[in-house]
Amino acid sequence: MKEDPTVADQLLRIHGRQYGTAVQIAAALGSDVTEDMVRNWARPRETNPLTRIQVGRSVFYPLDEAQDKEAEKYLSGRGRPRQLDEQIMAAA
Repeated sequence: MKEDPTVADQLLRIHGRQYGTAVQIAAALGSDVTEDMVRNWARPRETNPLTRIQVGRSVFYPLDEAQDKEAEKYLSGRGRPRQLDEQIMAAA
């Protein structure tokens, strides 16, 4: 997964980790990830939910955990077809 360099510049860096809002994390992970997906990954019902840091009304999520969660969800084979999968199937 390749990050958008403009999004990476906007993320907060705290103790060597990058944090961002759900919108920023979704943009960093690519068009296949939505901000709602990022928020769902942080819900307590999730196995190993994302860490949440709340400052006032803003909530920040760690990019490295979100990347791991995206890879886990992508490889699980459950849920809606991902855009990458649809492109591969269309090319076949």
